[in-house]
Amino acid sequence: MHSFLRTLHTFYILLWFVISFLVLFPFFLLFSLTPSWHHWAYKLDHLWALFYFRVSLFSTQVEFESVPPGSGPVIYCANHFSTMDIPSMALLPKQACYVGKESIKKLPLFGYMFKTLHITVNRSSLKDRGRAFQKYKEALNQGKSLFIFPEGGIVSTHFPYQAKYKDGPFKVAIEQQVPIVPVTIAYNWKVLPDGDWLIKSLKIKLIVHTPMPTNGLQANDVPVLKEKVFATIQNRLLLENSLTDTK
Repeated sequence: MHSFLRTLHTFYILLWFVISFLVLFPFFLLFSLTPSWHHWAYKLDHLWALFYFRVSLFSTQVEFESVPPGSGPVIYCANHFSTMDIPSMALLPKQACYVGKESIKKLPLFGYMFKTLHITVNRSSLKDRGRAFQKYKEALNQGKSLFIFPEGGIVSTHFPYQAKYKDGPFKVAIEQQVPIVPVTIAYNWKVLPDGDWLIKSLKIKLIVHTPMPTNGLQANDVPVLKEKVFATIQNRLLLENSLTDTK
């Protein structure tokens, strides 16, 4: 009986996702026509997330460790354990441009919207990673913030422990002198485990940590900044999930 209810609720969630996306798609399409309108699409994405998670019966919480990020662009770096992480990041009130894998472009309608408003990257291609890096800089210069999963995808095999981070987000943050904002996504690996399609839990929590300034940092500071962000998120993951770091 419990499995049946979980299946029923999962289909209910998927149905609301499809319906809400189809209703809002014309607006996303309109806002994608010129870069100066993209911020309206990101605001709409935030309003969609607030509605979608509520109507889907999720309990959501966004906790700020200190004051929320200011008005300028920032790079949000979050752990990535579940496909639920992408819509969850839209719960943050300071919206941003996503960085996602290239295969997203193949999805009907959604893929077109994503590649127009956000940044896709083929991480197996050195050339495409270079192109994406230029896109990061362009977006930041336009005043956009970025949502980046520095693990480079769902690659960990030992949740809630993160995989090794890529250098890209930290290189561009230092080069552009914009703050890094670590974000811990506490429970999504339990909500929708990677490789599963049934919703297992209804509790979503994001912890927005204190922004880390990059003013004055240089290229050789990338390893230290990367490790600082990694440790901040990993320590909170262990705390939220009541684990001791014995890895």
